[in-house]
Amino acid sequence: MASTTTSFEPDWSLAVAEFWEKNLILRTLSGSRAHGLAREGSDTDTRGVCIPPVKYLLGLSKFEQHESDGGDHVTYALAKFVRLALQGNPNIMESLFAHDDDILFVNGAGRQLIEARDRFLSKQLGQRFMGYALDQLKRMERHHRWLVNPPTSQPQPIEYGATEAGGRFRFPDTDRQKAYDADLKQWHHYHTWRKERNPDRAVLEDRHGYDTKHAMHLIRLLKMGEEVLSKGVLVVRRPDAEWLLGIRDGALDYESLLSLAEDMTSTLNEQLTASPLPDGPDEEAAETLLVRLHQEALAGTQG
Repeated sequence: MASTTTSFEPDWSLAVAEFWEKNLILRTLSGSRAHGLAREGSDTDTRGVCIPPVKYLLGLSKFEQHESDGGDHVTYALAKFVRLALQGNPNIMESLFAHDDDILFVNGAGRQLIEARDRFLSKQLGQRFMGYALDQLKRMERHHRWLVNPPTSQPQPIEYGATEAGGRFRFPDTDRQKAYDADLKQWHHYHTWRKERNPDRAVLEDRHGYDTKHAMHLIRLLKMGEEVLSKGVLVVRRPDAEWLLGIRDGALDYESLLSLAEDMTSTLNEQLTASPLPDGPDEEAAETLLVRLHQEALAGTQG
């Protein structure tokens, strides 16, 4: 089977002697470059799939994935890739629906995997996109609270009604102890955030009052989730890239952004009911494909 490559040669090309490169069946761009949202200085991330040698398929040796230094380039064993796709992992599914120009390498086995991509589509994928989006929203809201109303002092047990006895604090009830534990946890999270705060994100937060990059990805995830449920296709290279980049540049104030996210979440929830997609992926078809590709590799027919 013929292989196709592009002239793109990131750091992982230097490791071609390693089995996760020699046995590669698919590699695509990922992250902002795959979404069409890259700016000058954006990282170049890739995601690949390989079929490990026989000892990893039939023996005691285990291999699930390899990450380059810094984690920009990840290669998954086919079995793990399929498991994650069946779970509706958005990042994994994006590799199967990558724009043609963003497919850096594919061979016969990789084409079979791409051709079977619809078998992995289900309402579950829409739910996972919503989950990823809500994670972005929670981080953005938490950081916004810290920006506009930062904690000024570490919580003390006595403030929650605790009394000290024998070097230990006793709380009058479990609710107040839980409140203290939660506030203390947030205090530590706040200081960890300040210490490890990404300088570029800090500029965005200071300029706009919230993390507009989180906002861009929040809206992107909600839109992609709605599209996959309503149209049955995952649009990775964003046709609305200019609009999304405008959000990153602060086109919406914080309240408008929250209102938009609420409306889009409502639409996505409606699609979770109305979507013609099945509730779950076709696990039997996925396993049949996985077995066949492993058998072909073991027989030496992997192209």
